[in-house]
Amino acid sequence: MTTKTYVAFRSSARLHQLTDGFIQRMRHGAREPEPRVVEDIMTTFIDEALDAFFLTPASYSGLGTTQQRLVRLAADTISRATRLVIGRSARKMDLAQNRAAADYMDSIRFPGPQHAFWYVAFPIEPGLAERGRRLAERTEEGHFEGAREDLVHYLRGVTDQALHWYFNKPIDLLGFGPILRRVASVGVDTTRKASYGVINKVIPNLSDEQLTQSALYYLDMQVRH
Repeated sequence: MTTKTYVAFRSSARLHQLTDGFIQRMRHGAREPEPRVVEDIMTTFIDEALDAFFLTPASYSGLGTTQQRLVRLAADTISRATRLVIGRSARKMDLAQNRAAADYMDSIRFPGPQHAFWYVAFPIEPGLAERGRRLAERTEEGHFEGAREDLVHYLRGVTDQALHWYFNKPIDLLGFGPILRRVASVGVDTTRKASYGVINKVIPNLSDEQLTQSALYYLDMQVRH
């Protein structure tokens, strides 16, 4: 079996239960869409993704007050933009789109060891994955020349892949009309700008220790499956 490298975070029990229940109902005879459930799933997912990609690494790396504020501002901006997209789209999705959403949700998850928990994940290209691995190795060995630029490049690449899998792919799959596509496009642009902004402002100013901890944290998000 061919394995790929994924960027993954652990789903909370609540998110897994919400998602799994929705998937099972959609696959076994649901007769009407469930807009409130879709909205609940997606807002919970956004909260957990922002925590995994922004808030936890900021805390883990020991960022200063100003840097922490930049990270939290970016997370808040992304949260507001995505919740607007979710709120408008969930109410307009028909049963067929709910079923397609269930299939999509199932495609971006897989179980952890011994099914002790579930991951939410998306695949990344081998070259990008290797860049993240090499970066963590270099910083652990004390080699920091060019490492900040590499982490910026890596995180921007991960951001682009996340936007593809978490925004563009489901938008295409669900066949949104022109109005919802425009709303979603604004959300994607806002998320990209906020993500790039915090990456470009925070990463170049990390100390060597903070850089090492950040590189190791993001490497730990790589999972082979």
